[in-house]
Amino acid sequence: MLVLVLLGVTLITLSDRSGNGGIFAKARSYAKEIADPVQSGVHSALQPVGNFIYGALNYQAEERENERLRQQVASGQAAEVQAAAEAQQAQQVLANDGLSYVAGIPSVAAEVVEVGSANFEQSIQVNRGSANGLVVGQPVVAAGGLVGDVASVSSHLATITLVDDPSFTVGVRVVGTNVVGAAAGRGQGNQLQVLDVDIGLEVKKGGSLVTSGLDTFPFGIPVGRVTAVSSPVGALEQSISVSPYADLTDLQFVRVLLWSPQ
Repeated sequence: MLVLVLLGVTLITLSDRSGNGGIFAKARSYAKEIADPVQSGVHSALQPVGNFIYGALNYQAEERENERLRQQVASGQAAEVQAAAEAQQAQQVLANDGLSYVAGIPSVAAEVVEVGSANFEQSIQVNRGSANGLVVGQPVVAAGGLVGDVASVSSHLATITLVDDPSFTVGVRVVGTNVVGAAAGRGQGNQLQVLDVDIGLEVKKGGSLVTSGLDTFPFGIPVGRVTAVSSPVGALEQSISVSPYADLTDLQFVRVLLWSPQ
C-alpha cells in the first residue's frame, strides 16, 4: 500500500509537469489500471466496517428518528380509528333523532356505559337518571326500534332491561291487522316469543310487530319482524318467533322516552 501511495504521488507530480503526453502519461495510465482493482477491493472490504461504525456512532439519533416515525404512524392510526368511531356514533344519534315514533314524545338521549355481565340478565346501564327525568317503566328505543324499559334509576345512572331478557314482556300488534299479543324475551341470542295469539288468527312470516299501546308503552314503537309461525297440534295458541329490529349486541346510544300512561 505504501509503495502504491508513493508511486501515485510521484506519477501525479510528474504527470502535472509533463501534461497529457509522453512517457509519464503512459505510466500514469498503467498505474491506474493496476491501482483500480486494488482500490475497489479495499473499498468493498472496508465498506461494511464503515457502515457498522457509522451506525454505532449514530444509533441513538436513528432510534429517536424511528421512534418519532412510529409515533406519527400510531397517531395517524389512532386519529383514523377515533374519526371512524365518532362518525358511527353521529350516525347512530342522527338515526335515533329521526325515529318517527318518538315524534311528540319528550325524550332523553343516553350513552351506554356498561353492559350487564350476567348471562341470565340482559341489561345495560346508561349515563342518565332521575336528574334527567327518568323513572322506572319508561320505554327505551334505539335506531332499529324498541330496546327495553327502565328497570332502576339513580340520580345520574339508569339500568335498562332489554327486550330479550326473560323477565321482559310487551304488548304487540301485527301491523295491518287487529291481531294483538304479548312479546316475551327468551334470553340472549334467542328470538322473542309472541304469546296469547289464538289459532286461526292471521299472522304471516315477515310481518311487522309494533307496540299495541294496551299496556304502559305508547302505541306504534317497532318491535320486530316475524321469522316463524306454526300451529302445534292440540295447542290453543300459535307459536310465533320474532327477531327484534334493534341490534341489542351493538348499543352505544339509546333514547329514553319520558312517557307515562297517564
